[in-house]
Amino acid sequence: CRIIPNRGSWLDIEFDSKDHLFFRIDRKRKLPLTTLLYALGYKRNEILDLFHDSSKYVYNKNSQLWTTKFDPNLYKRPVKLNYDILDAKTKKKFLKKGEKLNLVIAKSFFDKGLKKILVANEFFIDKYLHKDLVSPKDNKIILSSGSKLTNDHIETIMTSSINTIHISNIDLINKGPYMIDTINSDKNFDKESGIYDIY
Repeated sequence: CRIIPNRGSWLDIEFDSKDHLFFRIDRKRKLPLTTLLYALGYKRNEILDLFHDSSKYVYNKNSQLWTTKFDPNLYKRPVKLNYDILDAKTKKKFLKKGEKLNLVIAKSFFDKGLKKILVANEFFIDKYLHKDLVSPKDNKIILSSGSKLTNDHIETIMTSSINTIHISNIDLINKGPYMIDTINSDKNFDKESGIYDIY
């Protein structure tokens, strides 16, 4: 898009071939859109909160599964499940891996009492962290917000005794990971570096 004020510089916002978001001032040098947000005073976690909702997952040592709220709104676009829909309270299986789930079916499950579900470690592969993961032992950041989770990351989480994680809600049709991928590619990280890069 292009923003043309009555007075002052033009601002263009565009995607590149990798679906990263960039901006140009007066059609000059291209910079990641997150650089502009940093320069305006936003922090990394604030940018993620601005563009994405998130879900909280809590680990249960007894079942060795993660519990999260069941939100029918996450299924506005019909999806083929890559995990079972398993009631956290009754352990009843509402749908099997490979079956399809949409908003109407999800709402009917919710009305029948499905409020929380269980997911296994594999569920998190290729999901994006919404908040930094901090070690409970020394308070050091293990994984930064925006990280795309891999098998190695999951192993790190399990060996670090972390029992709560927040995952960004991504919908490849309505709201893809464009800003997350952009922020991960941005070499800037705060207001000072953002302003310096622009000017």
